Amino acid sequence: MSPFHPARWPERLPERYWLARARVPAALRALPAGETVALLVDGGRIAAIEPGAPGGAATFDLDGATVLPAFVDLHTHLDKGDLLAAGLRPERDLFAAVARVREDYARWTEAELRTRIGFALRTALAHGTCAINTYVDWPDPAASEGPLAWRVLNALKREWAGRIELHITSLLSIDRLADEAAATTMARSLALQRGALGLFVYPGAPVQWLPRAYELAERFDLRLDFHVDEHLEPPVANIGHIARLARLARERGYGTRTVCGHACVLGVLDEGERDRLLDEIAASGLTLTCLPYTNLYLQDHGHASRHPGQRRTPRRRGLLPVHEARARGIPLAFGSDNHRDPFFPGGDLDLLQALALAAQAAQLDDAVSDWADTVTTTPARFLGLPQADGLRAGSVADLVLHPGRTSAEVLGRPQGGRQVLRAGQRLAAELAAPPDFRELDGCRA
Repeated sequence: MSPFHPARWPERLPERYWLARARVPAALRALPAGETVALLVDGGRIAAIEPGAPGGAATFDLDGATVLPAFVDLHTHLDKGDLLAAGLRPERDLFAAVARVREDYARWTEAELRTRIGFALRTALAHGTCAINTYVDWPDPAASEGPLAWRVLNALKREWAGRIELHITSLLSIDRLADEAAATTMARSLALQRGALGLFVYPGAPVQWLPRAYELAERFDLRLDFHVDEHLEPPVANIGHIARLARLARERGYGTRTVCGHACVLGVLDEGERDRLLDEIAASGLTLTCLPYTNLYLQDHGHASRHPGQRRTPRRRGLLPVHEARARGIPLAFGSDNHRDPFFPGGDLDLLQALALAAQAAQLDDAVSDWADTVTTTPARFLGLPQADGLRAGSVADLVLHPGRTSAEVLGRPQGGRQVLRAGQRLAAELAAPPDFRELDGCRA
């Protein structure tokens, strides 16, 4: 019988209780293999972590079930999410998808954005996510009020406070920093709204504007967030320019305040060049975000089959070299990236499923035990959240409990029997299951 069977697991948990025989991933708490702990939850917080439950409160035996802190998603695109429900189609090519979405901006309305983004937030909450960083395309940096999606997300940020903490990051091409006045206007607006400066550094981008990004970040106290090297063309590796600047800026605190997403090209460089760049990244303090869903789908589509009209199976992975990055101590996160839009036709903002995909694609051994920090404490640390401390006495009992006792059991059935606790209590029944896709019907009137 599952430890969460109704006969063992009440709908409403007491104010003070023990979760006994809980299995905590080694990446979050150093424990000898196979050992379990007991967590005392009191008043919505973890009051103690002990080898066993000594009594003094109600005790629920988890029988080795896995306990994780709530998930933190460092890389999403909520403004684009579920555009397939609005009538768009997958493009199979990064730049074709970019062009298609840019063309679609004019059709976006506040009502549609609220429907699509609200659906995404409810989905993420049901899966156990407590914080999300999302990007918003900012086509005109001179527009201080930001685009419609930015304004809608800021309103939703206030409305969702206490359920999901939203962090909002601009996304514009690096060449848009060439206009110093417009770039300064945007940076000032980001600072006033507690946003972050996000930039797309595409192949052949004018990297001479990267120093200006760091100047703006320092002047307005902004985190820096780069989409970089989302391709598999070895001669072009712009992340090296960012790493060198971040290393120089580290003395002023901006190396560790910079994250780079994608960096797919690192996976196809020759070993010597790859290792040299990874060493620079390790010295810079950069955080890297790997996006298995979208990059496995988009990358290596550009090489045609020798047989006209016949699809070609991709040969190369769209993943950055996570094992080599890990070996150097580079902070590493996995993120959801796009979901059900022209960039990727799947995804569901479920970081446990993202970890399961990464485990297969990157051959991660014992992924839940050894890599759970990539979807919890590491992204929380970059965003400056208290969840960076993981499971410890004093932290809020925002937890994800899974009946699986091993990585194989958890990742083999990531949705099976999962329980999400917020401040020590189960989510209400209407919040515990992801919303039905039929709610998106007619999202674009």
